[in-house]
Amino acid sequence: MTFGRRPLFFLAAGVISVLLLAPTPETFWWVNVTMAGIAFFWFVMLAIEEGQGDRDTPDEPRGKGRPDDLEGEDRR
Repeated sequence: MTFGRRPLFFLAAGVISVLLLAPTPETFWWVNVTMAGIAFFWFVMLAIEEGQGDRDTPDEPRGKGRPDDLEGEDRR
């Protein structure tokens, strides 16, 4: 399974938040831990969503319901 850009972004943000824990003053550690937790949560949710979305045939073909010639539009 490969991950797209969105899950990898949140994974990187979570790792950076954890790495920045060492130079952060103790009174603000909760910010880093909270941000890392939120980032890892979204990484997992988006990875699951991408895994669920891999289907061979879409439910509805692209462009269905869109007329080729829009009313009131001049085609030149």
